[in-house]
Amino acid sequence: MAEEEGTQQLPFVRETVLKKRKDNEEWATKNRERKAAKRQRRRHDAKGAIKRPEDFVKEFRNKELDFLRMRMRLKVRKLRPAEAIDAKLLFAIRIPGTADLHPQIRKILARLRLTQVLTGVFLKATEANLKRLAAVGPFVTYGFPNLKNVKELIYKKGRGYFDKEPFPLTSNDLIEKALGEHGVICLEDVVHEISTVGPHFRETASFLMPFKLKCPERRLQMKKKPFKDGGDSGNRGDKINELLEKLN
Repeated sequence: MAEEEGTQQLPFVRETVLKKRKDNEEWATKNRERKAAKRQRRRHDAKGAIKRPEDFVKEFRNKELDFLRMRMRLKVRKLRPAEAIDAKLLFAIRIPGTADLHPQIRKILARLRLTQVLTGVFLKATEANLKRLAAVGPFVTYGFPNLKNVKELIYKKGRGYFDKEPFPLTSNDLIEKALGEHGVICLEDVVHEISTVGPHFRETASFLMPFKLKCPERRLQMKKKPFKDGGDSGNRGDKINELLEKLN
């Protein structure tokens, strides 16, 4: 009996599965190391930064001015109801600008998951999201992405969260573990759920990390003028696709 137990074969695991596991583990380790190094750099930079009293006054005034402008935008601008918009999918991008933001503006950007410059997220065109985007208009640009750009963004730059750890979308196994209960089990399902704004869009969009975009040849600026008046911020409509082709 003991000999039979000793000769039992171990469960067979495909070499490709083992390789994927190893790659995912290595990527997670490197990612943790990068984050630790980034935190260390931030602490070091914070120690060396010395501000004059007039700098604090200027920052405070700028923040208050931005807040007043935000309230004015929401009061003056008449927003289209979400039902009147044909496209239901938005892609919003945080554009370069001042780092000294009013806490209320910073809070709205955090709700949109646009805390870093040149990152983008998929959003459902709800009245709440349209109001948030209008409130932080000078700090973002957004529009309606086509299927081609949705696919390319997810395939090229897509990363997801699982067990509070980010990972590249190279493993359908991890996608299934994260979203399988919602019927999303592979990369193609992720693209379909996002592009069609499906019933589990919210869970799928939250699973995707904000997309890190590359800097265009002509750097985007936080101009006071919206895109329709020659600036870079605000609603671009379908024109967002031209920008995405440069940033992806």
